[in-house]
Amino acid sequence: MKNKLKIYPFGGVGEIGSNMTVFETKNHLVIIDYGILFPYDDFFDINYLIADSSQLPEGKEKTLFITHGHEDHIGAISHFVQDHPEVKILAPKFPSVLIKDKLDRRKINREIQIYEESSIFTFDEFELHPIHVTHSIPETFGLVFYNKAFSTLFISDFKFDLNPLFEKPFNYQKIQDLFNKSDKTLAMLDSTNILSPGKTLSESDLTHDLTTILSQNKRTFLTMFASNLYRIQNILEIAKKLNKKVTTIGRSLSRYIDSAEASDLFQREDYPIIDFDSIKNYSDPNIIYIVTGSQGEFLGATKRIINGDQKNIGLTPDDQFVFSSKPIPGNEKQIYRLYNKLADYGVDTITFRTHQIHASGHPCQEDLKELIKLIKPKVYIPIHGETYFLKAHKEFIEENFPDIQPITLANFEGIEIEGNQISKLNFNEIEPHIIHGNDVIIEKEKISERRKLACNGLVTISINHKSKNIQISTKGLPNIVDNELLKLKDVVDYSAFVEFKNRDHDYTTEQIRIKTRNFYNHLIGYKPITIVHMV
Repeated sequence: MKNKLKIYPFGGVGEIGSNMTVFETKNHLVIIDYGILFPYDDFFDINYLIADSSQLPEGKEKTLFITHGHEDHIGAISHFVQDHPEVKILAPKFPSVLIKDKLDRRKINREIQIYEESSIFTFDEFELHPIHVTHSIPETFGLVFYNKAFSTLFISDFKFDLNPLFEKPFNYQKIQDLFNKSDKTLAMLDSTNILSPGKTLSESDLTHDLTTILSQNKRTFLTMFASNLYRIQNILEIAKKLNKKVTTIGRSLSRYIDSAEASDLFQREDYPIIDFDSIKNYSDPNIIYIVTGSQGEFLGATKRIINGDQKNIGLTPDDQFVFSSKPIPGNEKQIYRLYNKLADYGVDTITFRTHQIHASGHPCQEDLKELIKLIKPKVYIPIHGETYFLKAHKEFIEENFPDIQPITLANFEGIEIEGNQISKLNFNEIEPHIIHGNDVIIEKEKISERRKLACNGLVTISINHKSKNIQISTKGLPNIVDNELLKLKDVVDYSAFVEFKNRDHDYTTEQIRIKTRNFYNHLIGYKPITIVHMV
């Protein structure tokens, strides 16, 4: 039927990360973003998780539309283009530079078509109109999938900022214009801060406190998300006025600043940026160090500096350390360990709790109310949040906007729109791909093996049937087991060459494995992973 549209997420709903939402028309698949999810559970040093795209319908033209440059929206694109080499990629200029860098490092050569807010893309009876929105990273867009009968607004990440420092205000007027032309309208909006009352701070609200802090006659270390280029630019502007120098520590910071220059967002030469290795006096109070690792990451510069592992840097009571970010839920303990170490040094630690030095990139409740009142959608789907957030968002709509019809979706659920009628869709739920090492998929059962190895240790037994030589080695077990290896060797010798000598090879090795695990369970209270080789 004419005007038929399906919308369904394969990632990014009921979780924050791994974003992938599909708009399907008669002949087209428009995939909105394809990002990564850092696991909440201990997956034993895997890289990340990505949505499985194998259920995408075949025989339709695929377009990958990128809304902005955060990793949970672009981090898995190399996997997508390898699985779907025919896909066309549309992205704003700044995200395109970030994506190109990722693809180049994997030796993937792909053309990326740059879009602007004035761009219009046609997919059968629908038009896709990019919408400029404000966020914590430059060139962030939502979109309106427009049709006279039914139009959908989709914005996964945004803040409703009408007074930003370095970008245009949120363009709600364009949404109003397109919605006013449609008979029925749907909004799919960000749930990240739905539990927070009030309004989200603008970057412009931070300038006063940042200026006060950076005016101190102290060497300053300032840690933040490397992608928050507006915060970096804010600090650079303040440093310029204070006649201070700025340097960065951390590869991701250098990468984002390089990409900002390549995208003409700002130029290094306009600011007092100096290279870390060219500094003559690393204790100079007129130097501001912007560093990575605001979440206490193991390889971040913040942890290196605080642990005394950063070359040329030693903290003293004359320093101040500014955390220009909030802890991501789950990271609180490791961040507070850093606070405690800074207190041991006597360093002044400054956080968002005492100063306005961090502004979220997502809308709080009052922001959502203001935007919804302006655009007046008839149907509403909360997106971009964990399940608890989505439920709270639905209740927020029901309480504040009783005339709006709320719908909740999970990954692998969707809606089908025919004319102006909506019905629910369901897909077969597929576990995400777990990526490890050199972009290799590792199966979930292998993660279970890793967990057992990490928790229980490993015993390897090699038996030469001809020479009757037995070699036993252990990994990850307490030293007490070394004193009992001769006893275990006697057990193995008796099993292999007396008790089961006339049984087949597989039976014998399995019985030795069982006896070894029971031996250790009696000795140390648990059964290690045991591998038996008999040759």
